[in-house]
Formats: sequence, C-alpha cells, structure tokens
Amino acid sequence: MIQKLVGCVLVVLLAGCSSVKKYNEQIGKLHNPEAIHEDIDYAYRKLQRLHPDLYWYINKDSLDEKINTLKATIQDPISGIEFYKQLAPVIASIRQGHTAIYSPYKKQTKKDKKENGKRSSPFKPLAFHKVGNKLYIKKNYGKDSTLVAGTEILSVDNKATSVLLSSFQKLHTGDGYNTTFIPRYAAKSFGSFYMKTHQQKDSVFVTLKTGDSVYSRYLYAKYSKVKTKLAKDTVSIPEKKPSRLYKKIAKQENKEIRKRNRKYGFNKYKKEYNRNFKFIESDNLSDIAYMKIRSFTKGNYEDFYEESFSKIDSARCTNLVIDLRGNLGGRLSEIDELYSYLTDREYVFIENAKMTRRMSFLYPFFHTKSWIGKTGAVLLSPVLSVYQMFKVKKEKGDPYFKFKYSKLRKPKPKPYSGKIYVLINGESFSASSILSTHLKATKRATFVGEETGGAYNGTIAGLFTIVELPNSKIKMRVGLMKINAPYTLEPDGFGIKPDVYIEAKKEKDQELNWIIQDVIKSD
Repeated sequence: MIQKLVGCVLVVLLAGCSSVKKYNEQIGKLHNPEAIHEDIDYAYRKLQRLHPDLYWYINKDSLDEKINTLKATIQDPISGIEFYKQLAPVIASIRQGHTAIYSPYKKQTKKDKKENGKRSSPFKPLAFHKVGNKLYIKKNYGKDSTLVAGTEILSVDNKATSVLLSSFQKLHTGDGYNTTFIPRYAAKSFGSFYMKTHQQKDSVFVTLKTGDSVYSRYLYAKYSKVKTKLAKDTVSIPEKKPSRLYKKIAKQENKEIRKRNRKYGFNKYKKEYNRNFKFIESDNLSDIAYMKIRSFTKGNYEDFYEESFSKIDSARCTNLVIDLRGNLGGRLSEIDELYSYLTDREYVFIENAKMTRRMSFLYPFFHTKSWIGKTGAVLLSPVLSVYQMFKVKKEKGDPYFKFKYSKLRKPKPKPYSGKIYVLINGESFSASSILSTHLKATKRATFVGEETGGAYNGTIAGLFTIVELPNSKIKMRVGLMKINAPYTLEPDGFGIKPDVYIEAKKEKDQELNWIIQDVIKSD
C-alpha cells in the first residue's frame, strides 16, 4: 500500500516537472503568426462572452478595427513578450482598469525551488512613485540600506526611466477617460511592468541619483533560503527553560499582537498596517481624527471601524479625514461597513450587478486549472444551480446578480455626524471610488486632491476570472459583474473630482496640510 502511494506521488511530481518544462519551452519560443492570430480571436471571443459591458467606453466597430489591425500587423514569428506589448494597448483601449493582461513568465520546477528557494523580482523590495517625469524610490522594504527613499531612478539596463514609463502607460488603463490613474499606476508598478516587458533575468543594472551623486549598481533577484537541519555532530548548549509565569505572559502578549494584526491588517513583508487611525493634535486646532486606509483588504475590519468610531465619539471629535490616496480597492463588504458609520439615512449601497449569462459567476470555478477546484465545482453543481436561481434574476432580458448590498441598508445606531474630508488621487480606484461616489453624491464630504482613477458611474468587478491564451500563454483577467452605486453623473467616464484640487508634491503633504488649515479657520 505504501509503495503504491509513493509511486503515485512520484508520478505526480514527474508530471509536474514535465509540465513546467513544457510550459517554459512554449513561452520561450517564437510563435508563428497563425498561432498568434488564434490567440487574438480567442481573447476577443472570451471578452464578448464574459464581459458584462465590453463596449461601455469604446464602440464595437472601433474595437473590431483595433483587433483586425493588430492581426494584420503580426505577419512574422513573434515572442510572447513582444506579443504582450502589442496586445496590451488594444485591451487597454477598452478603458476598464479591471480588464488587463499579463505576459507569461518562466516557472520554477519543484527541484529548483527546493534547491534555491522561491524566486522574487529584483524590484520586489522597492516601492516607487513619480513626481513630474521623474521616478523615485518611495520606500525600501528590503535589507539593503543603500537604497534610500528619495533616490531617483535614472535608468534601468541603460534605458531611461522616462522612456520606460511612457511605454508602460500604454499597457494598462484606469476606468473611463480620466488621466490621473495610469501615470501613478505605471510608476507604482514600475518593477512589475519592467519584468512583464523584458526577458526574465536575475539582475538589472540601474543608474541612481541621490542628491548630486550619480552612481550605478545591480539589483539582484532574491531566492528564499532553504531551512537546513542541524548536523548530527552539532553540539547545542541547553537553554534555561522559561518559567511558567513567563510563558503565560508571553502567550498573552502574542495573542494580543495577533489580534491587533488581524484588526489593522498587518502586512508581514512591508511591516505596516493596512489601516491606521490616530488623532492629529495641535495647539491651534481641535483634534482631527485621521484614518489612513491603504486598501479595503486584509484583516478584521469590523473591529477596526467599531474601535475607531468609538474613539471619535469619546473624544467628541468633529473633524474626520479619510485618506484613500493609493487605495486600489478591495471588498464591497468593508466599504459598506465604513459607509454605515458615515450616514444617518437608510441607503442602497450598490445596484444589482449585470452579467452576460446567468451562470457567469460560476465560470471561474469550472474553468480553474486546479483539479481540486474543478472537482469541488462539479460535486457542488446541484447546490450552485439552486443558489443561482435565487441570486440571479433577469431584468429586461439581461441577468443580474443580487447582492445583499442591493437591498435597503441601515446606518449604525449612532453614526458619525461631524465634518468629513476625503483625500483622493489617481490611485483611488475600484472600491474606494464606489465609497467616494456615495459620499460625493450625498454631499457628505469635502474631497481634496485629484480626480480618482475609478469612475463615478461604476466599474466592472465583483468577481473575476483568468483566461489563458492557448499558444502564447498570456493571461487575461476579466471582470464578470457590472458594479454601480445608485448614483450617476454626466458626462460618463470620469472619476470623483475633488472640491479642492491640489497637485501632490514630493516634499510635503500639501493636501493634508490644506485640511488642517481649513479646520483652523473653521474653529
């Protein structure tokens, strides 16, 4: 029995290694034009089948023309990366930021991972931001102390960053016609875009500028270290066992730390919280409650908001700043929870979500590459079919998914009634834009900063599926639901615009400083 089990495991491992080898060979070769044309047609068919509003910002004739022009342009063998660079602008022309494609990357075999550890990008430790046409290191999450915040990146592999940024901005899009999202996103995701558009290698050559000093160096890919067992002849000195009381105290402290980390959404790699709350205090003003939310993901958000608004109420604070700059979105459940503290009226948070087919929301489960996921979907298909009968209804011939957030919702028993300021920029996207739409439409907040990257009138999100093109292995992400707040604004296709426009500067947080001065004037 044990021999059979070992044999099965070996077969699975060998099959996995063979599959990875075959995959790497396929993405590394040049693809003939016929195969690429097949991939283009395949991608377009999937978009037409799955995307709930493909022609929201581009009409069918224009998109058809772009597809046909792309096919006509590719008449010679082409690599997967070069195909990605030509296909991405066509997908971006749809002008919907959740719809995107990703170039294939070389996979590691299990043997390679075991020997060297899991590989990460040379750019992984660095966060970037853009000021004007210049790219700077915003934060360094790694251990290399020589890469300090404020360092300008002049070039990568002897290519000017200004040229690279300009090319990256053609590969993705925000929602609609706004111009604020993609310059910020291309800078923030600079490392990711570089790896998508260049052959994978273990080092990149960068030229940097710190103050008046210009210098060059390599950034290296990191491989996680493999834990090794102590050698048999290693002699270890026995440590003194801690007392029972010490263990009890340490256990309680660790429990409190874990609880706090869950509440604030701790990011282990970046060593920072997803949510932060504090009071901004000064001799010249009343306390200002400041809530920084980096994304609506991770952690026990209910406890965070309950605790934060309890503190605001206890302090009798009448000024609240919600900082959504750089917030790319997240959970509908979390933004609904936050909004319920900010309004004193019953509300409908989102409308029923339009789809292309009644069973569209099940597509990711039945088309996953995981055999466990597929098996589970098949086994649960009778239950899922009944579920969709209750959750999906047709309206004017189109299927709509009924979220609980589409029903009338009640505010918290004692909602916050003071003044609200919301800090926004081009990277305020998706869920953060839906929340902002509510606050803007109900005139509940003063918005400071720049137009959001997410559109006022809704977005394509809710649930996603990943489609892999058969020949090039490029992956395409498609949103399956059209998510709209119950408010619209004309002209369509623009984000939430600030009441007070302030362009971000490298040196100071001018947006937050404006709010502080406004509170001082009001006191």
